[in-house]
Amino acid sequence: MSRHEFRLHDDADKTVTVVLGYDRPLDYLFCTVVREGEEDSPLYSNFDDDEAGLHQQDINYFRTILSGLGIDLPEQMFLEVEADQLSRVGNREVDHTPSRS
Repeated sequence: MSRHEFRLHDDADKTVTVVLGYDRPLDYLFCTVVREGEEDSPLYSNFDDDEAGLHQQDINYFRTILSGLGIDLPEQMFLEVEADQLSRVGNREVDHTPSRS
């Protein structure tokens, strides 16, 4: 499984974590968005999305979802997940969160 993570802060200064990746054994893309302290009730999960589930294979689908949540991910994150999918990469974790100064 490849796992690409990006953290940001919402208006209440809570950490929001976006995880986007590719699951090699099950051959599907995934996306979850979780707010700190609310891990049991994600803001978004492909498992709860009838249009995504385990069958969504287009990384661009998640751009629209994330944009609707007001989340702008680095382009590199999408490119790397797409490359992971094309190469069927597993066991890869990348943190795309910029350093806070």
